[in-house]
Amino acid sequence: MSTTAIPVASFGNNVEVAQAIREKLLPEYDVVHTTLTLSTSLSELPALCNGTFTQGTPSSNLGSNATASTPADLKVPKAIIFGGGVSPSDAEQVKEAVLAKNPDIKFVRLTREDMVAAGAAGPDPEVIGRLLKERLGEVLA
Repeated sequence: MSTTAIPVASFGNNVEVAQAIREKLLPEYDVVHTTLTLSTSLSELPALCNGTFTQGTPSSNLGSNATASTPADLKVPKAIIFGGGVSPSDAEQVKEAVLAKNPDIKFVRLTREDMVAAGAAGPDPEVIGRLLKERLGEVLA
């Protein structure tokens, strides 16, 4: 019996960490779209979350939506994850913009303190992936 990965999007500021975390979340979660700046998060994520994103692929070219053939093929995320380097104020701006378009989207934000408490000295994709799976499981249950 195969299960389909739950689509999620991410906003972080480190390309290498974003790619590594995407791999760590599979097969349970598919990072379909990644943004790397506040401005692209505000322009892309609300539209993606309500199905009106017509750009075609993420501006970062990261995430499984980067290989979508047409805008109709884009997967709409169920949740958005915020990287540890995203400020609380930036996360809040994105959250407000997304919820205005789709009130059903869930959010997960890990802080640097969460990482340290879990035993990571820095941005450790193994630890981040484990924590994100736990938190996504809670908010999407």
